[in-house]
Amino acid sequence: MSEEKELISQLNSDKRSVKIQAIVKLTRAGKSEQAIRALLPFLSCDDRELSFFANQAAGKIAERIKVDLKQLSGNEPVASTIDEASTEQTTMAPSRETFLNARKDQAEELLDLIRNSPEKIPDEAMPAVGAFLSRHGGISDAGFIERQLLKDNSNLALPFINAAESIAPAILPRVLPNLLASNEPLVRSRSVSALRKIDPDEAERHFSDLLSSRNPENRLAAIGIGFLFPFDRVKGYILSMLPDEKDQEVLTACQTVLASNPDVDTALSILDCIDAVATAQKPMLTLIFRTVCQALAATGLLPSEQATPDAMIKLWKQQRLQSFLFDLEIQLSFADDQKKASIICWIEKNRQHTKVQELIERLGKNPQTEDVFRQLNRHLSIESVTPPSGLPDPVKSSKVTTTADNETAAAPSALSEKPVEGNRQQSYDPGIIQKLRSLEIEGFGQNKAWIMKEALSGEPTIRAEALNALLRIHPDGKLIDLAKEAFNCESIEVRTSAFKILERLDPDYLKDKISLLLQETDPNLRIRAVRFGIKYKQDESIEALKRLLKSEEQSVRSNAISCLAICPFNATFKLLMDQLDREDHPVIAKQIASILLSNPSKALLKALDNITKTANPAVSMVISQTRNDLFDLVAQLPEVSEPEPQPTAPEEEKPYSVSKVREIARRSKDWKPGYKADKDDKGDGKTSQVNWQMLISGSVLLIFLGLLPIMLLSDRGQTDIPPGKTSQEWRTGERGNPTRVAIPDKFRMNRPCSLSGTIEKLVSDESLVMVHENQKIMIKFEFAASKEYNVGDKINVTIIPYRVNPHGIILSRGQEISAADGDKQQPVDTPTEGENK
Repeated sequence: MSEEKELISQLNSDKRSVKIQAIVKLTRAGKSEQAIRALLPFLSCDDRELSFFANQAAGKIAERIKVDLKQLSGNEPVASTIDEASTEQTTMAPSRETFLNARKDQAEELLDLIRNSPEKIPDEAMPAVGAFLSRHGGISDAGFIERQLLKDNSNLALPFINAAESIAPAILPRVLPNLLASNEPLVRSRSVSALRKIDPDEAERHFSDLLSSRNPENRLAAIGIGFLFPFDRVKGYILSMLPDEKDQEVLTACQTVLASNPDVDTALSILDCIDAVATAQKPMLTLIFRTVCQALAATGLLPSEQATPDAMIKLWKQQRLQSFLFDLEIQLSFADDQKKASIICWIEKNRQHTKVQELIERLGKNPQTEDVFRQLNRHLSIESVTPPSGLPDPVKSSKVTTTADNETAAAPSALSEKPVEGNRQQSYDPGIIQKLRSLEIEGFGQNKAWIMKEALSGEPTIRAEALNALLRIHPDGKLIDLAKEAFNCESIEVRTSAFKILERLDPDYLKDKISLLLQETDPNLRIRAVRFGIKYKQDESIEALKRLLKSEEQSVRSNAISCLAICPFNATFKLLMDQLDREDHPVIAKQIASILLSNPSKALLKALDNITKTANPAVSMVISQTRNDLFDLVAQLPEVSEPEPQPTAPEEEKPYSVSKVREIARRSKDWKPGYKADKDDKGDGKTSQVNWQMLISGSVLLIFLGLLPIMLLSDRGQTDIPPGKTSQEWRTGERGNPTRVAIPDKFRMNRPCSLSGTIEKLVSDESLVMVHENQKIMIKFEFAASKEYNVGDKINVTIIPYRVNPHGIILSRGQEISAADGDKQQPVDTPTEGENK
């Protein structure tokens, strides 16, 4: 499918932003009458935004293929000649077509109208004015552009954002907060794109917020600008989305991004996801996996025989199986019912594999996954549950058959290796263990004698299982003496089983032993001791949790967080925030987020805002989602006398920071808390066929996705700056003499200011250190600004200060530079589009 046909098909999307996106891209990609006919229904529709963009696109396509748009649309063709039409156009009242179709010789007249009589321009023509200024405007139009962007942050502001970035980038720090707070996904994504040139770190935070939005249109818009950020980070964000994403269009966009930049790690990471998601999502993830494999072969990154799904699954088993199984243990501790059922199904199917058996054993020892362990062992087949008279009867075979599921494409990572035959010597028969784990109350009577015997003096592993079976099936007071005796055993397994019995039947016995239990070397027993000790020795238990949170084992940290959930929030708030700041596992981060969302407050929201960046993009996504949800909760809470959180840093908060933008959005009349996803989950269960040609064209389309507002323009010419005009004249309405503005006593961060000083150090061709009134200022230009200057020269500069470093030096971005003494005139560069950040 060609790019044009793909865009035409997107006009039928039920997402409004996708329609606008497709129309904008047709401005450049449309090359046939079919594209114009597809746009005709939008030309005169009631939606101003759709109408404007459709008219602009149709006009450009008609001009490109040399057809009469009015005749094609069924209206009467224009009878006048070109010269007559031009004369009529310049004498009639300004309209949308006047600005969209203006020729170069008409530019001065229209610029004069914009600058001197803007009130004569009708509102419906304003977006066209923005597109016109992008091609013909100059720095003196910056004030007009700024007023429009502060007044309107709908999709009709997109042409003015392009104009601001092209001819007046200095106004961006002032207008971006309003634009980033827009309800329109395309405006927000375009604003993030502009912000990236000013502050890449803050731009990534806004990108993460868009990507973690509950509105699928926001997620689509964010994916469209993903190529602006480092791909390793973007890949991490997208891979973290896949397990929970249900929207078909979003999943298709994710597939396009991953297949456009294929690598082996991506394919293996998708395999990590497939068996840990709900059943309905497996087919789409499998399709994405297979598409990435095809892309690896098509791009030549791997030989075709090594890029097949089967070869990739084999590689996954070699490289990722062990880490996948450890990750499953964490996911089971915090999974919803559907995911848990899917994971359990995978374990059941592959339980004969040695490493899977080891996972099952770990699940039984983990306090958070004991219920899963019992479920996995409840229905095991046993040859006999009746022991011979007097002694226990070991089961000779505990084999459980597993059927190979080769037909389903939803489980490509199913294991097929046979278990490694036991080379290690075991001092107990595993058949007895299986018997004890699967025994139900119906068979307890005839097995009670040998179970009691094993619980009293059996081999440690069997003794522990016997105690567990007695607690599960027949928990009576007689078990207390057995447990007290077992509690002094050296075996951790036996002591853990005894602890569970005493915790349930005789907790008073454990109260005096809490301090000793909190020092246990086995983390699982120590976790159980913490859970018990919080009720009696809270401070001591929390101190033990602090040590557990430093563990390198993910399951230990996950258990520690589950314990913090039952502690008083005020006592653990700082501990939770510190852990979230350094945590690298997304599921554990979700556990922390769950606790935070149960205790909403402004102070908590402020603390989340202070977590600016984490090493793992998946954790960043969790933090962004938590921040969005928490803001919605706080906004709906009744007003309480809560002290305002104190700023933790002396640095002034950026006007376009996530928290500032969020407050602006909250004050908007269109704001509403929390996006509610459709319960139908349209993306669920839908499968699609691999269309390699569509994938290739989609990959090409993705490159343009983030640039779509820029595509509003066509054949942008050189920025016209009238002779004699300076780059500061547009501000004459704000101050009388822009050439003599001293820096304020206290710098206004992220605001342009002009000042003079002496060069103290030339760092590079683009950077220098200047001294102004005993204050050192580090200036970084985007062009070779310092080549013709020497240390000691006096200069005039226009800068945007943004931070004070620990040494007291003001860091800034340079916009203009010139010699101050008049002897050495340094011409001020006029950066081209995208240079001046």
